[in-house]
Amino acid sequence: MVRRMTPAQFRAAMQKAQREQKRAIDNYNRQVRNYNTAVKKAVNDYNREVRNYNSKVRAHNRKIENQRRRINQEITRLNARPAGTTFSTYRTSTAALVQAYSTAETGLASRAVSPAAQRFVDLASNETANSVYLVNALDGDGAPEDDPTEDELRAPSMVTELASFGQDLVNRWTGALYALSPHNPDAARHFCTSAREVIITMLDSSAPDAEVKQKEPTCEVTDRGAPTRKAKISYLLRRHGVVDDSITNLVDEDVKNLLSLFRTFNDGTHGHAGRFTITELSGIRTRVESAIGFIHQVVTAPAS
Repeated sequence: MVRRMTPAQFRAAMQKAQREQKRAIDNYNRQVRNYNTAVKKAVNDYNREVRNYNSKVRAHNRKIENQRRRINQEITRLNARPAGTTFSTYRTSTAALVQAYSTAETGLASRAVSPAAQRFVDLASNETANSVYLVNALDGDGAPEDDPTEDELRAPSMVTELASFGQDLVNRWTGALYALSPHNPDAARHFCTSAREVIITMLDSSAPDAEVKQKEPTCEVTDRGAPTRKAKISYLLRRHGVVDDSITNLVDEDVKNLLSLFRTFNDGTHGHAGRFTITELSGIRTRVESAIGFIHQVVTAPAS
């Protein structure tokens, strides 16, 4: 039975219905505004991330282009001088490193690669540039305008990278730096003797013979049956998911270049009489210091 309402009751019911309708409309409009605000925020956040990413990519690309330009400039300066007999072994080793870098870079440019593979080649560009610059510096064609002070030349560094290998390695590197002085006729030899131990320890402790052979039973071995240095580098790169032969060769040539530098001074065959200038010592420090950072990236296993 339909309820009978007085005019006052009818007006009250209509007003209530109108209030409820208005409340529903207001709630709907509020939900729409909240939804639109959330969508707008998500779009703005996405666009901001895209802009940040693109900015980082552009900065990265500029950095790599600058490194390539630096390599080319150093090679041009090197080739402009006749090849001398001083430091000829290191110069030959540097040429091999340049070729290995060029091969890896060209190979990666022609196909899709993992971020890890690209990162190692990008890092190696700095290694290559530093090596060519050092050849030029040792030939008397360095950049003295960039010389550090003697205190800066001998200042400690790479403590964080080396601390995970033990305090002894930190002490060795600190001692190597302390030996760098233009007043010390044995500065380069003392520095290279200690620096060589740092590099070898980083590689060998990160890739023990037994562990490498267990993971890669068919790896390349020495006459004594131990994994070669290149096999260890291959093992270390595989932990990053990098299985590219050209990158393995590039890292191996980088280490060969360092060992060639160390042998040059340790064997006393550098043919460079007297003390070294700060420009030359700075070039040696930069070359080895950069390599420690590079090798640290190679030997540090990625987080699982």
